[in-house]
Amino acid sequence: MADSLPETAWKRLDRSVKSSPDKVERAKRANEKEKIVQVNGYKNQRLTGESYAEFEYRPTACTQRYRMIVVRKDIDVTTGQLLLRSEQRYFFYITNESASEVSAREVIRASNQRCDQENTISQLKGCGALNAPLNDLVSNMAYMLFASLSWTLKIWSGLLIRVQGNESQKRVRRQARNRILRMEYWTYLNSLMLLPAQVIRSSRQRVFRLLTYRPSVDLLMTMHDHISLPLRC
Repeated sequence: MADSLPETAWKRLDRSVKSSPDKVERAKRANEKEKIVQVNGYKNQRLTGESYAEFEYRPTACTQRYRMIVVRKDIDVTTGQLLLRSEQRYFFYITNESASEVSAREVIRASNQRCDQENTISQLKGCGALNAPLNDLVSNMAYMLFASLSWTLKIWSGLLIRVQGNESQKRVRRQARNRILRMEYWTYLNSLMLLPAQVIRSSRQRVFRLLTYRPSVDLLMTMHDHISLPLRC
């Protein structure tokens, strides 16, 4: 359906952000990676242009028509300085909002801004929440819920670090908080959870003695100090 659209239905997609007139733009650095790819004759895919169009679409099992927005990417495939072929790839966005409510450009922009959600999905795959290892839907739903709680606890442990104190303390705690929030799930597990320790039990207390030191131990101690503080509304 996208291939059958006339060329007049396509509009150029400009993703450049225009800066304010009084702002001085910095010069771009030379693309050294592109030079290395050309010199070594590696296969390279270079985006040469983007355009978008829209049409009505009705899925087979539906009676309602939806608005389909398609982005066409023009790509040149090269090896060294030799052009092998030019190809086109399509990205589709389906919505039930009319053109009078939301323009096609706004739909594309909103969809591109959800890239961080794709990262969240990849993290859920990392903690095993999307494995579906059981034989029925209810059990897999419970498994996904329990596994995703480990990712949620990881986020909470970072959010509980309070950015307070003097300027130096605020900077250190803000860095620690952002580091935990942006940390990959397996990095968090291996650097902060799977630490070799000796557990000493007595009649009145329990002592956890760390048997090794790594830079993440300081981050663990900071996280522990803030988690142990009482929560205040």
